[in-house]
Parts: sequence; C-alpha cells; structure tokens
Amino acid sequence: MRFGKALIAVYATLCALSLILIPVSVNGWFGIEADPLAAVYAILLAMPWSLLLGELDVKSEIIWINIALLAGGMLINLVLMFGIFRLLKSKFRGN
Repeated sequence: MRFGKALIAVYATLCALSLILIPVSVNGWFGIEADPLAAVYAILLAMPWSLLLGELDVKSEIIWINIALLAGGMLINLVLMFGIFRLLKSKFRGN
C-alpha cells in the first residue's frame, strides 16, 4: 500500500522537524528568535499521548526529557499507523 507508506513517511518527517524546532527555538540557533510556543507542533503530533502525560502530571524542567517523552508518543503513533496499514493490507489481499 503505497499510500500508507507515504503517509507514514510524511508523519515521521513532520515529527522529526517539530522535535528539531524545539531546541533550535529555545537556544536561538540559526538566528531564530526564542519562541515559547515552539513545542506546540510536537505536542499536536504526539496526541493523544501528550494529553495523557498532561493528565498524569508528568513534568520535567529538563528540556531533553520532555522532548524524549514527546518522541515516545510520536513513536507509539507511528507503530500504530504501521500496524493499521499492515492490517488493512492483509485484509484487502485476503490473507
């Protein structure tokens, strides 16, 4: 299923870019102004796991721990997407 692979690749690319944007914005690298809302894109891409972490009151002052938690949520979403597309592929093939 080419559509599934393309969708997973686009999602993974957006996730990587949103995670890279956080330290770039916080540290002001490449002349980018510090933006306190730089993590919003990563939080949206890691949903619903980012909401679960918020409800469980999981917080850290260390930025790298927060980035790792968001990356974990994104990874769970990628695995779920891969599994769903694989299941659909086998269902439509009749296996």
